[in-house]
Amino acid sequence: MYRKTEQQIALENFHLPFSGHLDPNNRWVLLAHLIPWEQFEAKYAARFVGGRTGDPAKPVRMALGALIIKERCGYSDAETVEQIRENPYLQYFIGLPEFQTKAPFEASLMVHYRKRLRAKVLHEVNEAICDVQKEDAKGSDDDNPPENPSGEKNRGTLILDATRAPADIRFPTDLGLLNEAREKLEAMIDTLYEPFKDEMVKPRTYRRNARRDYLNPAKSKRPKPKAIRRAVGKQLRYIKRDVKTIQWLLKKNPNGLSAKQQTDHPCFVRSTEDHV
Repeated sequence: MYRKTEQQIALENFHLPFSGHLDPNNRWVLLAHLIPWEQFEAKYAARFVGGRTGDPAKPVRMALGALIIKERCGYSDAETVEQIRENPYLQYFIGLPEFQTKAPFEASLMVHYRKRLRAKVLHEVNEAICDVQKEDAKGSDDDNPPENPSGEKNRGTLILDATRAPADIRFPTDLGLLNEAREKLEAMIDTLYEPFKDEMVKPRTYRRNARRDYLNPAKSKRPKPKAIRRAVGKQLRYIKRDVKTIQWLLKKNPNGLSAKQQTDHPCFVRSTEDHV
């Protein structure tokens, strides 16, 4: 059943749910309390030493907070500013003392924020948040020690939350994984061919062309989806050719692969045959 709305409700009759107070359990409020803003104040202020001209720079909490919002939500620069203008929780997160309907800064300033606060700083923020959460978890465990009949100590470290993924973990892509698979297959061909280098011509792998076809989109800052699909297709064809060559060489030299290559080979052959 559908009931038609009589008219648009008057703006002054629209009631806000938080009655003038922000929810202390909101994710942005909680995150704001986890970040040691003062720790990054000195580093940010040091970039302006000696500067006596121009407008005063925005506070580090506003600059850093805007970058965190952009990274967490995947907004563009303009959309980040618009979201901050509309959302009281985001305004609290960047350090504004009260809600305002005017944007706190122009979208063009996001470019300057990124120059002053590079990825290394955001990684430090991530580490600082993890340290705070680990300290909180440790304090909670000290107050209420868990029962452990076996007496074994806990092993490893758990990352509970972060504004960004750790920078030292590479994000895998289809193209990158295919390139690694192709390089390993080429190394297998080299190993299997070695005993027969005086007896026959080495099978062609086109590794230079394959490497070039991988680097062209990989080095591009913003490769187009069509270019990526084309590059993936090329790598799959190179891999299919290498797999057939390896299968042919294995008939001549069944025990020619090293122990590590024997471990890798079945995995690459199965995954390639399933997708090619």
